[in-house]
Amino acid sequence: MYYLSVFIHITSAIFWIGGMLFTAGVLVPATRHELLKNKKGEFFTLVGKKFSRISWVLFIALIVTGITNLLTRGYTIEQLLTGSFWIEVFGGYLFIKLLVFGLVLIVSGIHDFYAGPKAAELMDEQPDHSQTKQMRKISSWLGRLNLILGLVILYYAMRLLRG
Repeated sequence: MYYLSVFIHITSAIFWIGGMLFTAGVLVPATRHELLKNKKGEFFTLVGKKFSRISWVLFIALIVTGITNLLTRGYTIEQLLTGSFWIEVFGGYLFIKLLVFGLVLIVSGIHDFYAGPKAAELMDEQPDHSQTKQMRKISSWLGRLNLILGLVILYYAMRLLRG
């Protein structure tokens, strides 16, 4: 059970972080092409909705498998509820990882349910308006922040296993 849970956990993280890297490295630059000149908002709406749905399913999978990983690795709920667990090296790294994951959920919520859809809507309706530029910038920075936070989580996941 432990290895299956770890496999699903790692695969989910790869899919989520890889999706953000693909978006930043391929999709966003592709929108500068003449083909999408007047369809950027529509394009981001289509891609954003699909990736958002997948991301939230992945977040649930990461939470379930994360808990399963701890329990099948031998940690008990009683241990996890004691302060001494969280001041040890493993618990400290886990705390940082969980704290950053909480930030990811907040940033993702703001990006996926407000800033991203609003920016995409304005891109096609009022492409040169100052509010459009502001929402695009906010949405873009939230996406970048989430990628950075995802990489921080990856770093602390590595520290959990490698010390």
